[in-house]
Amino acid sequence: CGVGYEIMRMWLVIMFIFFETLDVFICSKGLEIEREGGSKDICVRYGAKIPVDEIYFESGGGGTNSAVTFARQGLKVASVVKLAPDFAGKKIKEDLAKEGVATDFCVPDEKGNTDYSTILWAPDGGRTILIYRGETKLEETEIPWEKLETKWFYVSSVEGNLKIVERLLVPPHSLGSAQGQAPKVAWNPGGGELKQKEKVAAILPGITLLNINKEEMEELLGGEGEEWEMKELLSKAGELPCRFVVITDDRNGSYLHQKGDSFWWHCGIFDDVPRVETTGAGDSFGSGLVAGIIKEFSLSDCLKIASANATSVVSQVGAKKGIIKAADINNWLNKEILMERLEL
Repeated sequence: CGVGYEIMRMWLVIMFIFFETLDVFICSKGLEIEREGGSKDICVRYGAKIPVDEIYFESGGGGTNSAVTFARQGLKVASVVKLAPDFAGKKIKEDLAKEGVATDFCVPDEKGNTDYSTILWAPDGGRTILIYRGETKLEETEIPWEKLETKWFYVSSVEGNLKIVERLLVPPHSLGSAQGQAPKVAWNPGGGELKQKEKVAAILPGITLLNINKEEMEELLGGEGEEWEMKELLSKAGELPCRFVVITDDRNGSYLHQKGDSFWWHCGIFDDVPRVETTGAGDSFGSGLVAGIIKEFSLSDCLKIASANATSVVSQVGAKKGIIKAADINNWLNKEILMERLEL
């Protein structure tokens, strides 16, 4: 997985990374929870010195989390990422290399600072995240487009810069396989992209797999704050031009539709595994699903693999420790989980 570009020109997956962070998890019984109405607040007493019971330093961000899934599934994966030379940037690059994710396309940033997150992890498992946005935003002009020969692109949030996604869909870098096929594009857009609904709609015909949660799909198809009945939402989402459309709905599971089918697959969750800390659940689900598709599992098994990856991740602290390996797949496929076809 770590061979350089000159040795192995064709990558199976190239990750586009835009939010790379060093995550610091702080767990303390001294973090107080206050409830008002239906909301909860994690509170820290002003001027207090609060003992920390547990602390973890982990690299994070949607791109690296997803890249590690592909690497642990034995796929050749490289990352397009801009990294500062600070402690956090060096750790992110080291972690990628250790996992077998090639860093050939890393863009150095000698002046900026890497993103940094502090996760206040409350005794009840809830969390509040303090985020510092550095200056390592990857610009379109910094990407080595001419070198990006791959079978799949996996794209997380691009900080609202839809020009990058548009550029993925046109030559000359979309050379695809040796047979000249254009690469497939899996996209898990962020809020900055989804707010540009008209532009997103124009891009979707070129997207192989769209992965968003229920609230995001409601916003994309309707308006902000609009709520839909699930059957109505699935019916409308099934009309999108992507080959695959995925909708996640937290503990209600996930839904997967293939273009041309009259039904959706609905997968539940592995509810017999405790949730310890939920950072990275969405990243592990989306990348697990795409890894299953790349490895040509059935669609129902792809959903099961995705759910397994997310379940394993939330059973541990941090976004990467629980990511499953190829050797783990059969054990998870043999576990019981709700799986049904929903005819529309």
